[in-house]
Amino acid sequence: YDSIDRDIDEIKINISDDATRSHFLGGIVRLVAHDFMDYDRNDSDKMGSDGCFDDMDDANMGLDTIWCEDCELTRLYEEKYSHLSRADFWIASAQAVIRQTSINNALDLKDKFQWGRKDTESCPGSADRLPTPSGCRSIQQVFLTRMGLDWKDAVALMGAHTLGRGNREFSGHHGTWVGSDEAAQVFDKTYYEELYRHAWRPRNVGTSRQDWIRGKSSSESPQMMLNTDICLVYDLDRNFPCCTRTNLFYSNGSNSCMNEDLENDQCRRYSQNDSKMAATDAVIEYLGGTSPNTNNEPFYNAFTTAWTKATTLGWNNLSPLSESCEG
Repeated sequence: YDSIDRDIDEIKINISDDATRSHFLGGIVRLVAHDFMDYDRNDSDKMGSDGCFDDMDDANMGLDTIWCEDCELTRLYEEKYSHLSRADFWIASAQAVIRQTSINNALDLKDKFQWGRKDTESCPGSADRLPTPSGCRSIQQVFLTRMGLDWKDAVALMGAHTLGRGNREFSGHHGTWVGSDEAAQVFDKTYYEELYRHAWRPRNVGTSRQDWIRGKSSSESPQMMLNTDICLVYDLDRNFPCCTRTNLFYSNGSNSCMNEDLENDQCRRYSQNDSKMAATDAVIEYLGGTSPNTNNEPFYNAFTTAWTKATTLGWNNLSPLSESCEG
């Protein structure tokens, strides 16, 4: 486990530019998520963390730059760790990324790691179970209905969007969820800060690439959110298109929505009796208190719980790490 951590760090420090490095780091975590998000407790073929994803399906586009014959992560596995299952190796690698990129290496999941998963060589239909970027119905279907998690877990796992970036060549959505490729190499609560405290407006409305941007975002490297992010706070079924914070202004007096048509169309929040209010409450909790603050503990604690659940679903008799190989 510790050796995998060191090897991931070595690959990371040898990547020269921020965009490529953030893609590598976020891609490893995404690889694990796409492996466990196909779990369905209601199906006889439950899937889950089994070292398998359908690399021919559009939902997994981009993962073939992380796991492929010539990819560094794959070569590392084949040269040193092929005695492990892919599923165990992927999770250990993602946990290395999370530890290394968390503030002061505070999110160390080593004591939560369990091994013993078996790989599946083929998983047709697995990509059909993954969430789509359409909105919170998809999030609810995947995380709550199929995986059996709750909204706190789902929102905590969504916080992994703080790492990495979207690429138009893969998903059609281009940019980082946080302020820059440099910031997209830090695993902290910034995702929730960005989502909750800024004015987001939709772009590419009416197309399959519809998402959200904020501010004077560069067309080459904009800051973005997906419907599945925005819907954690705002009820997009009530009014769309809209702007998430019509009450924010720049120092020159211009509205932060940066779209005259949306300046008076405030995105609406969920009603108190809507079950998705639990998602909004979780976002607020993971902010860590009033802004500004550096309190990542609520997010880190919730992520630890959610990640441990998600990566062990469907597996019985997994084994914890031993302190030594003796005995």
